[in-house]
Amino acid sequence: MAITTRSAIAFSVTGRYLVLALQFISTMLLARLLTPEDIGIYSAGFSIVALAHLFRDFGLNQYIIQEKELNEAKLRTTFTLSLIIAWSLGALIFLLAGTAASFFKESGVEQLLRLISFNFFIIPFGSVTMALLRKELRFHITTFISSIAVLLGVIVAVWTAYEGAQYLCLAYGAITETSSVVLLSYFFRPKGTRLAPSLVGAKQIFRFGSIIGVGNIITQFSTSATDALVARLLGITALGFFSRAYGAFSIFNNLFYGSIQPTILPLLSRNNKDVTKLTNGYLKAVAYSLVFAWPFFSFLYLYTFETIRVLYGTQWDSAIPLVKILCVAGIFLPITLFAENLFIAYGKPDITLKVQIISNSIKLLLILMASFHSLEAVCMALVGYFFTRVVAVSFYANKTLNISFLSILILCKQALPCLLTMTVPTIIAGQLMEGNVENIYFHFFILTMTAAIGWLFGLGISNHPFYEEIKIIFRRFTPNKSPL
Repeated sequence: MAITTRSAIAFSVTGRYLVLALQFISTMLLARLLTPEDIGIYSAGFSIVALAHLFRDFGLNQYIIQEKELNEAKLRTTFTLSLIIAWSLGALIFLLAGTAASFFKESGVEQLLRLISFNFFIIPFGSVTMALLRKELRFHITTFISSIAVLLGVIVAVWTAYEGAQYLCLAYGAITETSSVVLLSYFFRPKGTRLAPSLVGAKQIFRFGSIIGVGNIITQFSTSATDALVARLLGITALGFFSRAYGAFSIFNNLFYGSIQPTILPLLSRNNKDVTKLTNGYLKAVAYSLVFAWPFFSFLYLYTFETIRVLYGTQWDSAIPLVKILCVAGIFLPITLFAENLFIAYGKPDITLKVQIISNSIKLLLILMASFHSLEAVCMALVGYFFTRVVAVSFYANKTLNISFLSILILCKQALPCLLTMTVPTIIAGQLMEGNVENIYFHFFILTMTAAIGWLFGLGISNHPFYEEIKIIFRRFTPNKSPL
């Protein structure tokens, strides 16, 4: 089956939204079955697991995807390196689970980590095949595998939570999901692929991912350290509320960036020999990001209460003021969303690393000081982190590719009509429903539909570049009328 670039993006977006729909249902159900303490315990354990995952990959999957002359020897060596790293990390997590539990002052972390360490012993058998499928743009297959695996994971997690497994239900779901990916990917592995051990050319392959891998580790370490500091200095329950607040803030990344992320680097890399085309492609991506992000975070800020109640239920109201603070960071987020891919596509991954070192160092310093005060202070520290990223990215983008900050401000101006046409009608609709519509789900639905219609109207009257994309999609799915 021949897969075009548009088809690959379509399958990637479709797969992402299928997975998000399943995770959304899971989140709503588990938020009502688990307590803030349960979520806090899992978040504490997962902060360690997430960091270990970055060491496990270390750019090896990216190597498979970008390698122009991938042969059996290189593939076998990549698989062997992945196996060695993953098994070592799995054993380390299992052995240090007790130490982690002592650090967090929560015995449940030990049992959780020892259980979830099993994933590291099976992940390499699926991740290499999934990277091969992505390399060949066979996103119709990866979509199928991911959707089935997530569905099975959600079923197990919800069922075990209902049976009283508490925080361990999330580990059971994660193991089920990983095992499903491994089993399903085996049946779709490209013909002739042999994953036998080999270390031929290991030094060269490992060197490739070092810069990207170190940068990813730094970023994830700062995220894990944030969770650890909150849990240690403000308590495990506070971490639960912070986790839910940041989860609401991250919905934009999940809906927008996460859906197209697998295709971003290859598309930018196509024009890496022509700086003008490369920068124009990047600025176009930023323009699309802004016109989605600013209306989204404005809506989330205005209707945080409704959003939290619909997503998580009544027991998470303490997360509402935290989400409102994080929405301020949404002003800066879309400006830097694609920057790391830009520098890597240009052949300058060292700049990506510099941005990550600068911004995450400041982030950890701010979080450390804020954790001695309150969760609100922690969220304000994150706003400072996103602002720092804008400054760092703008400096290096101008220095390396001559992308001025003025060009970014022009893109921000283009996003304002959609922001206004989304916000004003939604506020009016909210006031009209005040005291007249008691069902919060229906209330939220009307607000969402009003915002969507206003946003589309803003795209049209401002003639935003993304409006052309919508018209292309509409024409593709509208049958041509036959002449009478």
